[in-house]
Amino acid sequence: MDPEFYLDNAATTALYPEVLEACRPLLAEAFGNPSSLHPLGMAARRQVKQARQTMARLFGVPPEGVTFTGGGTESCNLALKGAFATPAQRSQELLVSEIEHPAVLESATWLARFDVPVRKIPVTAGGTVDLARLEGMLHPGVRMVSVMAVNNETGVMQPLAEIGRLLRRLAPQALFHVDAVQAFTKWPLNFREAGVHLVSVSGHKVHGPKGTGALIRLRPLTLEPLIHGGGQEGGLRSGTENPFGIAALAMAAERSMKLHAAQRDMRAAYHRAWLDELATHERVRVFRTEAAGPFVITFAVPPVPGEVTLHHLEQEGLCVSTGSACHTGDATPSHVLLASGWAPELALSAVRLSFSVHNTMDGLARVLPAFRRAMARVAAL
Repeated sequence: MDPEFYLDNAATTALYPEVLEACRPLLAEAFGNPSSLHPLGMAARRQVKQARQTMARLFGVPPEGVTFTGGGTESCNLALKGAFATPAQRSQELLVSEIEHPAVLESATWLARFDVPVRKIPVTAGGTVDLARLEGMLHPGVRMVSVMAVNNETGVMQPLAEIGRLLRRLAPQALFHVDAVQAFTKWPLNFREAGVHLVSVSGHKVHGPKGTGALIRLRPLTLEPLIHGGGQEGGLRSGTENPFGIAALAMAAERSMKLHAAQRDMRAAYHRAWLDELATHERVRVFRTEAAGPFVITFAVPPVPGEVTLHHLEQEGLCVSTGSACHTGDATPSHVLLASGWAPELALSAVRLSFSVHNTMDGLARVLPAFRRAMARVAAL
């Protein structure tokens, strides 16, 4: 399909063809086990080492600060569960924002079963962490605060630097975990300056392969592994490494970071063009906030269900989402939109557009006629 018509990049992105070609030999030729001592194994191990060095350079950490995982969900699980392994740690509090991805929220729910005190940080009507409320929740008994960098449903960017300052002042012993799955490569975020300890990222959100991810430790700390076995990944993630996926993740991340840096002005213009287009449709409601970045737009055509709008757009060749792809088929309103101030009936009508490096201003001229045809049918319902 025409990549310009693919507007569901917050769910997944297309693998860069050049990354596939560069890493293909790791599937067909250099297929050895990285733990093996023969030449094929050593060749695979070199690829994993090189990828680790690339990821370490992108985050400004030593190579041992990079742990490769099976994706962003596993990285979030390892960060949270790995930090609450002992009885003493489980007596301390975990704070998570109420708009987190299920990878964090469900991990927090699981930890609560083991008597970890879990509290949710409220957000403002614009979808950002309520800093005043967070300030009142911080104390020396907090073990970890987990806040996503960019929300996958609204595109809202969280005030990580301000959160980090509050932690340093009121809970300096607390770990700061950031789910950066939707932010990684798109913005020049300085996680270290913000006081972040742990960052979770995913390969298939940066034009790498699915089933790949990493947990970055920006500061030395001890975590309990989720998976035990042969002691790979410094003992934090046992199991034979996936050299193809690891190499492709690092290569795609590096390429995406360069492209996003070069496209920053165009991305802002593309986002504004979509907002201008949506403003011409009388019944459309758009989730707007100054804290939103240029990669996600959520809109609704009440009272039309989001699934109905999606199918009309699909008939014109556009790929969109009704919200988080992790909740496909769930008829309940998005917890993110509800927490961010949308009424339930509006949240049920929501549709998400999400963009990537493949969506351009030139391509938008091809997409808008199809979008308008679909929206004319929705408006008639």
